[in-house]
Parts: sequence; C-alpha cells; structure tokens
Amino acid sequence: MVMEKEQYLSKLSSYQKLSVGLHAYISYAMYQADFMKLEKIALNNTALGHFCYLAKGGGRIFTDDTENKQEITLMFFQANDILPDFKSISRYAKRQFFIQFSEDTTLLAIPVKHGNNMHRLFRESAILSAEINAELLAKVIVMMIGLKTQNADQRLNKLLASFPMVFSQTAVKDVASYLGIHSSTLSAMRNRNYKHTP
Repeated sequence: MVMEKEQYLSKLSSYQKLSVGLHAYISYAMYQADFMKLEKIALNNTALGHFCYLAKGGGRIFTDDTENKQEITLMFFQANDILPDFKSISRYAKRQFFIQFSEDTTLLAIPVKHGNNMHRLFRESAILSAEINAELLAKVIVMMIGLKTQNADQRLNKLLASFPMVFSQTAVKDVASYLGIHSSTLSAMRNRNYKHTP
C-alpha cells in the first residue's frame, strides 16, 4: 500500500504541484477499495470519491443501449489512470453509467466527506480538479476525432497501442462497441491481421 500511495500522490502532483498541507491532507484522508475481476458497479449510485486513482487493475466504463439491448463501451482504463466523476456527469447526460473491472483492481480515492473539506481548506484543490477534468475531456475529444477521421483499422491499432492486453481482458463485442463497429467486423479484422503477422 505504501508504494501505491506514493504513486497516487505522484500522479496528482503531475497535474498540480501539491502544497505541503494538501499533500498531508490527501495522505491522511485517502482510502482503498478493492474490486474483483468482472465485478460491475453502477456509478450513478456510487460515490467512489474525489481523485479516484487506479493503483492496479483496469476495466471499462459503459452505458446501456436499452433500445438495442446492448452495452456501449465508452472508455477503457488501466493502472495509473484517474477516473472521471461519472456520478456528477450522469446528472447532465441523463444516463446510467457502469464500471466493469477486467481484472482484480485496487482504487485509491478521497472520500466524499473529506473531499468537500479539502475543497474548503485548500483552494489549489479546485485547480487540481480542473486539470484532471481537462485531461479527461481531451481524451474524449481525441476519441471522437478518431471516430470521424480514422478507419476501423487505425482506431483498433491506436487502442492496442494504449491497451495491448485488451483482447485478453475484454469481450470482443465490448471492444467493438468502443470502436464503433460490429463484433463480426472486428473478428474479421483480427483474423486478417493474424494472417499477416510473421
């Protein structure tokens, strides 16, 4: 836990230099939550806390497409990522969001009650929040640009560059949903690529 704690503080410092006071407060207030492989949680009803950090593990964030009876994968995440605050986002998106963990996962975060105190006591925490949100928004924008300007092979290669283990941890249909293609198309693409691999 000591190493994960240091990695967490280092990750937060990469967005905004932490004052001695804020560094000490985060060290004191942080908590750990562990989730099992394939466990799903609804994000609308669960406050994971502020600055939610993946110390180990990974998974995907998805929403339900009730009309077509399928899940829409929105984002993959892995160790050293900070998760978006989907509890707040869901208010504006008017959708239910979920996380499914692709492996045993450990999260570190600041509990909501301490997060509210932290924002009152340390003005710099608002800058930290803004920087984290800006990075997450940038990821979404880059993904949207990819959907509009890249073909399916390019999108798959980009995903594999960031998440090389995605197929060993995630169902093909969930990867296809993220890429915006049908699962049979993705299977055909993978078969074609394997044939060209020496």
